[in-house]
Amino acid sequence: MLSPGARAGIAAGALALALAGCGITDPYTTTQRTSSTTSNHKASVPEDDGPSPRDRTATGAAAPSPQAALARFAALYVNWSAATLPADERQLASLSTEQARAQALAELNRPAPAIARYDVSNAGSVVAIAEGRGTRRGRWAVVTDEQTNGYGPYEGLPATSHVSWATVARGAQGWVVSGWYPGS
Repeated sequence: MLSPGARAGIAAGALALALAGCGITDPYTTTQRTSSTTSNHKASVPEDDGPSPRDRTATGAAAPSPQAALARFAALYVNWSAATLPADERQLASLSTEQARAQALAELNRPAPAIARYDVSNAGSVVAIAEGRGTRRGRWAVVTDEQTNGYGPYEGLPATSHVSWATVARGAQGWVVSGWYPGS
């Protein structure tokens, strides 16, 4: 018999697979990392994996599988505070290449003023990771549960689930995240 945690993991995986195959409108719209100050902008998704990851990733950045690379990246992406965010963004950049690296560096160079002002933090966990099927093949759905906290408009926010779409690239040392596209 499966434990309640295992059943929840299987259910979340099934949800991610369903989302990966359904026609969600514009799943590649990205958002800032806060729940209340969301600003959408289009992010282009490469049709292929592009060049393999090389000299832009840090030593030890590659993971043995796509799922391991995505789990490590997602765990860092959802767990941060106003005080740790710059270091977290640098680490995200070191663990990624292509669009995902550029996005982390852009957020590092343009921090949202509200993050520090309201002492915002985010805590979360990865619920499921599933490879897309059909037209989503080569892209991955990453489901996280998150809780954003802080003062002012961030006080008392409910916990939420999020789906991000991602791509990975394989290099000589293993897999790294090459694209990260928060969808919800």
